[in-house]
Amino acid sequence: MISPLKLWIRAALAVAALVAAPPDPVWSAAPPVKDVPARVTQIGFEDCEPFQVRAKVMEVRHERGTFVVAEREICEMDVVTGSGRQQTTYYDLAGKSEAKRHYRVGQYLFVKGFLMPAGNVAAIEVREIEQPKEKRIPYKPVANQGRAARRSAGGAGAQ
Repeated sequence: MISPLKLWIRAALAVAALVAAPPDPVWSAAPPVKDVPARVTQIGFEDCEPFQVRAKVMEVRHERGTFVVAEREICEMDVVTGSGRQQTTYYDLAGKSEAKRHYRVGQYLFVKGFLMPAGNVAAIEVREIEQPKEKRIPYKPVANQGRAARRSAGGAGAQ
């Protein structure tokens, strides 16, 4: 049996250890903010990849004026190239061009643009779409595959 004095010493050492060294989280609650602009004005096309996705908005970042689709931050594009000016174009459900608007979480979009080396997307086209229909494959049991069917077939053939 441990004496009460030893219990108090152990408890005091445990408390001192917790106070002296607070546990560090494995990862922070919010990812570190990358130093990427919310509006892309220069782009190196040789460093980028084409990007196209149909997905729903996961997060809206009002302070930056961007939103997240398919785990990628979508930024506006306003680039002047040798062939002219390329800007992000926004479309509504009817396919009519509209001014930039704030999207809401859960809304489905079609985004087309360029995946930047930093991981964000410079969007050329953002189109609001309807929620895709879920493809459901109805379950249809195949005849003579159940255990009862095998027993009856085996029993009928054995007699």
